[in-house]
Amino acid sequence: MSAAVEAAAGEPFLRFMRKQIFEPLGMDDTRPDSETEATADRATSYFPRFAADPRYGPELMREVDYSCYAGASDFLSTPSDLVRFGMAINSGRLLQPATVQLLQAPQRLTSGQETDYGLGWDLENVDVAGKPARTVGHDGESLGGMTASLMTIPERGLAVAVTSNISYADTFAVALKIADAFAAQKKREP
Repeated sequence: MSAAVEAAAGEPFLRFMRKQIFEPLGMDDTRPDSETEATADRATSYFPRFAADPRYGPELMREVDYSCYAGASDFLSTPSDLVRFGMAINSGRLLQPATVQLLQAPQRLTSGQETDYGLGWDLENVDVAGKPARTVGHDGESLGGMTASLMTIPERGLAVAVTSNISYADTFAVALKIADAFAAQKKREP
């Protein structure tokens, strides 16, 4: 996908992302991950010992160079910046609503069965503040374990992001609890 963006934009993918996405949305704390340049305020990453069992404590995660993935796993960000991105997607500020609808539509298998995946988006039906809701988001992983979740609930105008510096953190469950708290508060407001 990043190669297609580069070809259409006529510029390197990372420059396009900075100029067209990050700067306009005020995502000042989002940048490419780099093995050669130090990143100020970067969190230290940990991995649970012994088959991802947190009972045995963490150990430092080995360095992983994700630069070969370009558009997938190449960015460092903060929960605030991820929320800005999620809100911009769902408000029509970043993409046309019809484009967002196409990207967030479930894909179908050759059998006709719907998947829980759009084009780059995880789709899940959950309960939020006691009512069914459809979440649209994505979870990030490091060395096989979840480390970040961006969850949006478009029909409720919610976007939640949770990050962790230890792999195998259930950031999706934490994001769901936060969304539930915000939705419950919104229900109580007059």
